[in-house]
Amino acid sequence: MHIFTLLGEPVRLRIVELLAKREHYVFQLVEAIGPEFSISPSALSHHLRVLRDEQFVEVRHGGVGRRYRLAWDALHRLDACVEGLFVIWEDRVGWPYDQFLPPPPARLHRAGRKALRGRTREQIEPRADEDEWWFKD
Repeated sequence: MHIFTLLGEPVRLRIVELLAKREHYVFQLVEAIGPEFSISPSALSHHLRVLRDEQFVEVRHGGVGRRYRLAWDALHRLDACVEGLFVIWEDRVGWPYDQFLPPPPARLHRAGRKALRGRTREQIEPRADEDEWWFKD
C-alpha cells in the first residue's frame, strides 16, 4: 500500500500522530481515538492491523496488553515519498515559469538536518540491538 494511502485514512493518521509522541497500549489508543472518531475498539484494532501489516508500527505483547510504537523507519519512509514529490516538482515541464525571475533558493532538508537516507536502524536507534529496550519500564 502506498504510504499516502496508508496515512490518508484520518484514524490511521491520528494513530501515527499519537505514536510519534510515545508508545501506547491499545487501551490508551482506544481512550484517545475512540471518542474523537466515534469508532469501536474493534474498528481501531483493524486500523492498527493495517499499520502493522505495512510495517509502519511495531507491537509488543506483555504487561496489560499490546504496546505499539512507530517502526524505526516509519517517518523516514514518509520523508522519502515527499522527497520524491519534490524531485518531480523540480523537474516539471515549463519550469521556471518566468525566465527573468531569479532562480529559487536551494531547498534545504526540513529543520536543516541531514536526511536519514542510507542509514541503518542501528545508526538511527543506537540501542536497537538491545533486546526490546523500548518496552522496558
